[in-house]
Amino acid sequence: MGKSFNYRNKFFLGIGVSALILSLPVIWVWFTFAGPGYYAEFNDIKKSLEEMEGVSLIDAWGHEDLTFEHIGAEIEVAEKGLVRFTELSSSSFTSNPKICLEKIGPYHFTYRGNGYIGVNNIETNKPMISEFMGSSIDVGKDGWFAGFFSFQIHSVQDVIQRYDEICEVISQWPIFPKEQNFISPDGVEMWISVKKVK
Repeated sequence: MGKSFNYRNKFFLGIGVSALILSLPVIWVWFTFAGPGYYAEFNDIKKSLEEMEGVSLIDAWGHEDLTFEHIGAEIEVAEKGLVRFTELSSSSFTSNPKICLEKIGPYHFTYRGNGYIGVNNIETNKPMISEFMGSSIDVGKDGWFAGFFSFQIHSVQDVIQRYDEICEVISQWPIFPKEQNFISPDGVEMWISVKKVK
């Protein structure tokens, strides 16, 4: 009876260990793609915005894919107004060459362009000129729109601290449907305007 009991314990222990080993990949997949790990960067971004003095987080969003990506947020800066960011990452709060704005104060952006932007011909695989349009401008140090400003923007905090200066520059841009033509540092021709809302 003792031996039988011992074998039975070992048998159930073996089943338990096997079940645990087999479930680890499932747990990892859940944690990474559906659980808290999947939203880790999104949660970090929200927390960073919520902890900023003089800033209220209005909304935050992202796109569900293999990773939770294309993260955006709208904030209200005390005694200033709204700012809507797109393409946020954790590094947007330290130093990032890409800082994208869709809206600041009463200004919404709209632009269109014509040039080589990384699109290749399917048959020849050679770069081809493309027409494009957008509503989110990259004002980071490497961004298409960085040249409009006499200062560099490296982070979300820079946008908040220079809110008035950014709005002053943008207030000189034409109101849609009028447009201003410019050539980006990498030679792409663009036309930009703003839509002003109260």
